[in-house]
Amino acid sequence: MSFHLGEGSVRIEFDEGLYPKDAIYGAAYVFIDRCWVHLDRAGDRRIQVTLKAKKPGADTQTFAGEFQNELLGQAWRLRIVEENKKLVESITARAFGGAAGPPGLDELLAMDIGEETAFEDPLGIAMSWEEKYKKKGKAEGTKAEAEGAAENVSGGEKAS
Repeated sequence: MSFHLGEGSVRIEFDEGLYPKDAIYGAAYVFIDRCWVHLDRAGDRRIQVTLKAKKPGADTQTFAGEFQNELLGQAWRLRIVEENKKLVESITARAFGGAAGPPGLDELLAMDIGEETAFEDPLGIAMSWEEKYKKKGKAEGTKAEAEGAAENVSGGEKAS
């Protein structure tokens, strides 16, 4: 890596073997609000980046240092993305698979549901809330109140 300071600009050369081209593009993009950015081929597997300040009097040496730091950060992010690519693809596939909705008729017909497994409820989720959390002492009192209310509605006779 080498850099040359000019009047209001800095020219930096990078080896593509050390810094991936995408990392160089990413670092250059970060500077487009402060500099005019020019990318060029400097030789075999070498890229030249020229940063020219948009505002006069800018410190081009600071630009060179900041660009090198940003380039290192971009290269690191690319490496992390590559290392986690399979994990991200797996999570994305599961998310889209879940978003597809319930199974279709063909999938339901292909499921192996027999007489003995059709009504199994190993998690206990088929039970209503009232059945699951009813209080034993109050259940009998509630039944008597319901019967009393039914008698009042029917004029003293039990509703059937």
